[in-house]
This record gives sequence, structure tokens and C-alpha cells, in this order.
Amino acid sequence: MIRSEFPDISVSKLRYLETEGLISPDRQQPSGYRRFSQEDIDRLLYVLRAQRDRYLPLKVIREELEALDRGETPASLEPDEPPAPAEPRPAPVPATSPRSLTRRQLLEQSGLGERSFVQLERMKIIQPIEGKQFYSPDALVVATAAKRLSSYGIDLRQLRVVQQAATMEAAIVEQALAPYRRRAGQPEQIVSDLFHIMMQAHGGLLAGQIR
Repeated sequence: MIRSEFPDISVSKLRYLETEGLISPDRQQPSGYRRFSQEDIDRLLYVLRAQRDRYLPLKVIREELEALDRGETPASLEPDEPPAPAEPRPAPVPATSPRSLTRRQLLEQSGLGERSFVQLERMKIIQPIEGKQFYSPDALVVATAAKRLSSYGIDLRQLRVVQQAATMEAAIVEQALAPYRRRAGQPEQIVSDLFHIMMQAHGGLLAGQIR
């Protein structure tokens, strides 16, 4: 059952996880082999899936297992806290432009929890507009996508891969825009064209990988 999901699992890997105290199969066998009970198998699958799906280090996995052994829910598995309810008489908030949102507006419109939002900020995937306390519509798009991806079990840390791809794609666009900027600024139509072309190329390549 384990090998069907993890075909590359090896004896040395099992021995290593046992040495690290993450699994503890019965070693009191006349043959000298380890005997894995169903509980041992479930624990092993938990460890392997946490590494594969959530990229967790063994230290964090061990802490989660210890919490589960105590009958507790690991903090890393707790659901996001909903946005704080509106105060009866909120303090005045500075006026924002139609193209900016407050933190609360972004949370409410995206449906993203406070815990996940903080995580994205720490990874600099979502950041406020430079020099301000407001967020751009782009931040709302990212927050909404993060919320939807998390519903499919995708760890928010995996958005770093998307961020890195976007950074490299932006460098290509910047390279194409350089001659226009030297001559006559930055033509909005050309920026829009390059953006849509890059999105089409990205979407086509991604679709080709998934099919």
C-alpha cells in the first residue's frame, strides 16, 4: 500500500525515520525484521505525505506527531481564523483610492484567513503599496487565488514557485520595454500587449505540463 503511493521508499529511508524517532515498528521479531502494525503504517504515511505535500522538515513533523499523540490538533493544521468582526463603532479610516484596499477589505473580499495572510506577508508574496498601509487590486487577486488553492490542499509556501516564475517573466517584459523607455517613455498599449502575450505563453506551457 505504501509503495503504490511512494514507489521510491527504501529500507534506508525507513531506518532513518526510525532513528529520528518518527516511527517505531516492533523490532522484537524472531526473524530480526521490523513488524509494522496498521498504526505504524498510518504514522509512516503521515510523515511521508507531510514531506511530499507540505515540505515540512522532520522537526516540525515530529512536533505534529507529538501533538496528535496527546490528542491535540497541531497548530500548523488548525483552520484559519476568520477575519475579526467589524467593531460597532470603528475608528475613522483614511480615504482610499478606488484602486487600493485596507487590510480588512482585502481579507473580507478574498476570504483569506488572518493566519494565512500573515504567512503570505512574511514570504513577501503579498505586500502593501510602498509607503502606504493599503493594498493594490493585484494583492486581492493573489489573496483570492491563495484561498482557492488552499482549498485543494496546496500549501501556501508553494506559491513561492509561482512568485519566482512571475519575477523571471517580468524580467523578460522589462527587457522588451527597455528600448521604448529610452525613446519615449513606456507606451501603455505595448505594456498591455506584452502582458497578455506572456500570460498566453505561460498558460499554454502550464496546460501542456498538466495534460
